[in-house]
Amino acid sequence: MNLTKDKLISFWRRRKDIFAHPDNRVIIDRFKFVLDLFEDYSKIEIIVKDKCVTIDSKQLSFANGVTPSTNYFACAEDEVTQDGAYNGVRVMADLMPEYKDLILRTGSLLGGFDYPVSDGQIPAMRPEYRIISNVSKGNGDNGSLISSGQVRHPSSHFADNNYFFNIIREVRRIEDGSFDPKNSSITLRWPSPEYYGCNIEEIRKKQREALQCRFPYKFFYMWTHRNECLHLVSLQAYRKLVTQENRLMAYPRDNNINESYSSFIADDGWRMYSQAIMDMIPKNERGANFPEDLSLLLSILLTRNQDIRDASEMLHTGNHAIVLWGPPGTGKTFTAKNIVANRLGIDSKDLEQLKFKTNDDGTTTGQWNIVQFHPNYTYEDFIGGIFPKMSGDTLNYCIKEGIFKRLCDEANKSTNKDKNYYLIIDEINRADLSSVFGELMYALEYRGESVSLPNFPSFVIPENVYLIGTMNSIDKSLVTFDLALRRRFSFFKLMPNLNVLADILADYNFSESNLKEYIKRCHSLNNAITDQAGKLQLNADYQIGQAYFAKIKDFFQKDEEGVDSYQNLISSYELERLWCYNIEPLFEEYLGGRVDDAEIRNTIDNLQEKFTKPLENDEA
Repeated sequence: MNLTKDKLISFWRRRKDIFAHPDNRVIIDRFKFVLDLFEDYSKIEIIVKDKCVTIDSKQLSFANGVTPSTNYFACAEDEVTQDGAYNGVRVMADLMPEYKDLILRTGSLLGGFDYPVSDGQIPAMRPEYRIISNVSKGNGDNGSLISSGQVRHPSSHFADNNYFFNIIREVRRIEDGSFDPKNSSITLRWPSPEYYGCNIEEIRKKQREALQCRFPYKFFYMWTHRNECLHLVSLQAYRKLVTQENRLMAYPRDNNINESYSSFIADDGWRMYSQAIMDMIPKNERGANFPEDLSLLLSILLTRNQDIRDASEMLHTGNHAIVLWGPPGTGKTFTAKNIVANRLGIDSKDLEQLKFKTNDDGTTTGQWNIVQFHPNYTYEDFIGGIFPKMSGDTLNYCIKEGIFKRLCDEANKSTNKDKNYYLIIDEINRADLSSVFGELMYALEYRGESVSLPNFPSFVIPENVYLIGTMNSIDKSLVTFDLALRRRFSFFKLMPNLNVLADILADYNFSESNLKEYIKRCHSLNNAITDQAGKLQLNADYQIGQAYFAKIKDFFQKDEEGVDSYQNLISSYELERLWCYNIEPLFEEYLGGRVDDAEIRNTIDNLQEKFTKPLENDEA
C-alpha cells in the first residue's frame, strides 16, 4: 500500500472499524500473540554460567537429566536439530516439557509459523509472519534482504536451531541495553562446513556478522521498547514501511534493509523515526494505547493484500455483488476465494470444509459455493425449474431448485440471519446473463423484497447473501453483460502483479539472481505487449498474468524442506517450453487471424527470441 500522511490519518480515524473487521482478525491475533510472548519474556530471568542454564533461579535440565549445551551451536551438539520444518522445535519441547508452551511459541515466532500448533502436524509457515529474510545466496547467509523470501530454509533453520533460553536471554539484554551482537548466542542455522566451506570458528563469526544486519535484532528492539516506538508484526510490514514502496516516510538508515543493528539504534534512530510518524496523528486523537494501536494499524495496512482488502470492502457496499475482472492469469478466482475465506474468518486452505451442500438427510451445511457459467448454463440451473425424471419406464417431471435459490433459502432462515453466505460465479459473462438471472434483476437491487418466480411463488435474496463474479477483460462475450445488469454489480479490476512470483515460486529454491532476472524478463514481455508503437496493437488488458508465468514451476520439482544441496536455475530450455506450451497459444488466441500476418509473425518471433534467450545469471 502506498501510504501518505492523509491516508494514515484517515485510516487512524477508522481504526475501530478496521480492528473489528473480520478480514483483519488473523493479523490482529498474530500481533497479540507476539505481544503476549514479549510480555512473558520480560518476566523471565535467564542466567548462563559455567555451562549451566538457570531460569528464574531453577537449573535447567532435559527430562532425562542431561543439561543442555551452552555452546554457540548448542542445538546441533545436542542433536536437537532435525530435518523438516519445526521438527527441531518439537524435539526441544519433548526434552524440556516443563517449558513446552514457551518453546513452541518461540519457535513459531522465529520461523513465522502458525500458533497454536496441533500435535503431529507441521504448522503453516506464513511469509507475512517471518522475521528473518529468506534469501540464500550460494553457500552463505548474505543474500538480498529486500525480498520477503524465496525459500523457507532460513526461517525453518532459525526456528529449529536456537534454544528458547538463548532467545530470551538476548531479548532481555536488548531490553536493558547490554546486548552486544558480536557476542550474541543466537544462530542462523546448523553449522555445516560443507555449506560454508570453513571451520566451526569461522562459521560462528560469519553467522554473527550476518545477523548484525538482519531483521531479528531490530524486531526484538521494537518489541522490548514498544511503549516508546513503533513495533511491527513482521519483516514484511517493516520492509514496506521503511523502503520506498510507500510514500509515508522512508527510513534512510535501513533503506536496503541491511543496516547494522548498532546503526539502527544509534542516537535513538528508530525511536526518532517512530516519533516522526506518530506525530502525524493529531495529539487530541491518540488515546492511552497510542503506540500499540498505531503499530497494529500499520501492521494490518502493510501486511494485507490490498487487492483483496479493497475488493472485500467493495463487496459489502451497494448491492453486495462485485465482479473481479482483468487479463487472464491475474488471480481473479484465487482472489475471490481469498475474499470469501477472509470474510468467513478462516484460512483459504480450509474453505472446502465450509462449502455449501445438501446432505443425504436433506439438511444443508456450509456458507459458500462456486459455480462456473458457460453458454449452456440456464435459469433452471441457477434458480430452478421443471426437469424430466425417469421412474422405471415412466417419464415424470419434477421441480428442482437451482444452486442460487438453495443458498438464498438457507441464508434466509431465521437461525442463519447472523451468518453471511457467498456464491462465486466464475466466468460470469460466458452465459446469457439476462436469461440466467431473469427476475433476479429486480431482486438483486431490492434485497429483502419478495419476488414471484415461475414454479416458486415467493423468493427473496436476503441481505446476507453476496455474489462475486469473475471475468476476463478481453473475453469476446463481454457484450452479454448488459447495462441493466452492470448496474447491479460493482467492478474491481485486477491487473498482472508479477512481483508475487517470488512468493508463488518460494518452494522451488531458485537462485535469487536467476529468479530476479526471470521476473524482469516477464515484465519486459508485458511492456512489449502494451507498447503502443509496436506491431501487435494490443492494450494493457492483453498483458499476461502472473499465473501464466508461474507455470515455469511445472518444469521443476519442489524443493523438500531441509534440502540445501542445490538451487534450481531457470535455463533457456525451460523458457522455451513455457513459451511453446503456455505463452504462444495465448498470443494466438489474442490475435486470431492476424497471427498469420507476416509482420505480426515476425514480431512474435522476436518476442520469443528475447524471452527465451539465456538469463544473465543463468549458470547452467
